[in-house]
Amino acid sequence: MSSNKCKLLICYYLDVTRNLKAFKIKVNGKVLDYRVGRELNLAKIREYFSKEYEIRELMSAPRHVVGILQKKGGKNQKFFLKLSKSEGISATTQNEYKWNDSFNKNYKNLTKFRVPKNYESGYYEGLFYIIMEYFEGSLLCPFAGNGEIIFDYIKDTIELSEIIQKARIKNLRHNDFIEAKDYKEWFLDKTKAWLEGIPEKTSRQFELEKLLTLVEENYQTLEKRPRHGDFTPWHIIKLEKGGLGLIDGEHAISDSVAGYDICYFIQRVFSELKNAEIAQEIFNELLKRDYDPKKLRTVLTARAIGGYLDESLKPKPDYTYKNRFRDWVLKL
Repeated sequence: MSSNKCKLLICYYLDVTRNLKAFKIKVNGKVLDYRVGRELNLAKIREYFSKEYEIRELMSAPRHVVGILQKKGGKNQKFFLKLSKSEGISATTQNEYKWNDSFNKNYKNLTKFRVPKNYESGYYEGLFYIIMEYFEGSLLCPFAGNGEIIFDYIKDTIELSEIIQKARIKNLRHNDFIEAKDYKEWFLDKTKAWLEGIPEKTSRQFELEKLLTLVEENYQTLEKRPRHGDFTPWHIIKLEKGGLGLIDGEHAISDSVAGYDICYFIQRVFSELKNAEIAQEIFNELLKRDYDPKKLRTVLTARAIGGYLDESLKPKPDYTYKNRFRDWVLKL
């Protein structure tokens, strides 16, 4: 984790007032929203963790209190604190802890690609926290960037997504409100939940039911693979000592569909960084690696729907690049 990432967590806001099934989870029989956090007393949190750590940075982000720590009396090693701000967020943060552990158990000696190692975990006033490895480096691309540097990392980014898919990760499940008999049905139902969350007027205007129909016609062809779930340029760090670090595995699951992470990456590059050229280059590289274009198109179509939902949550939605992405996907 880098200081740039800390700043990003604070500046990226979405509307959390809408009651959406797509963002619901079940925890101990309760249905919770994993987006909504409450304000916490930073002074008390600083006092709590200062018993064992020197606090280098501490700040309140929308869903977590985050900070950079050093162990008192220890080496100068930095650690990253991530403290949940609600019970629902605690559940997804616990999932991140499990993901970190699972990835590092699969790839003990991997140096080119890294996921933070867990150092400590616990509860502060009933809210789950992780203290994990701190990554020195810079984001592959910040949320507000244009993505140009990604050109140099296309092959590495694809390779990282493939390494995730090859990992033997079991029983890593998001406590999702959606219930389905298998991974294919879960993927379809999650896509439907995204569509249901989009304002009806917007859905009609952009004929989003047609996108869902394309997913329904082809989702049964998708294979089962693990995923990170939030595989974006702003969750990948160019490490100072070389290689790439991948953070924020809150939405990692064992039983996702093949290609989800790299398709999510493409959609984010196109729709959020507004860089269609890089998105096309990534897609072209996937075809060179014998990826099935129809299967990629199915996942990308689902992600197009997810993109409309994300945009609808912004204070002033602008669907220009969501429409361009939709049209691009439909022509693939």
